[in-house]
Amino acid sequence: MLYQYPINQDKLIIGKFCSIACGATFIFNSANHRQSALSTYTFPLFYEEWQLDKEHVTSAWDNKGDIVIGNDVWIGYEATILSGVTIGDGAIIGAKAVVTKDVPAYSVVGGVPAKEIKRRFDADTIQKLQQIKWWDWSYEKIQRAIPYLKNGDVDRLMD
Repeated sequence: MLYQYPINQDKLIIGKFCSIACGATFIFNSANHRQSALSTYTFPLFYEEWQLDKEHVTSAWDNKGDIVIGNDVWIGYEATILSGVTIGDGAIIGAKAVVTKDVPAYSVVGGVPAKEIKRRFDADTIQKLQQIKWWDWSYEKIQRAIPYLKNGDVDRLMD
């Protein structure tokens, strides 16, 4: 996690059953420089040097929001997720991808910037998975469902 300063109060929210590879990086709002300002220099951050009001320190950057990772997401080796991004349930983020915008549920994305490569399943299967939310089940129910989770039999999970 880079540039996550308490003054900004931004969060990294990670769902259940996620796999996050080595080197994955989450870059928070404080890394952003204001693009609407005439200068990208972070004057408010150096408030003492410039005799500025300390209360306006967060105006040095654009606040794009929290980083939200859904459930059952796989984030590949050295992927980078930027502030304000939401990654949907079941998504896969390719190795070394730079995710600059939201990723739909059950999508596979990769590249710089990350773009959708494909959907993991057809629309009907995605809808069923989003409906049953297996990651919220009890330990025992998940344990019984493991064979179907592994072999892709979504209809057996609907029972």
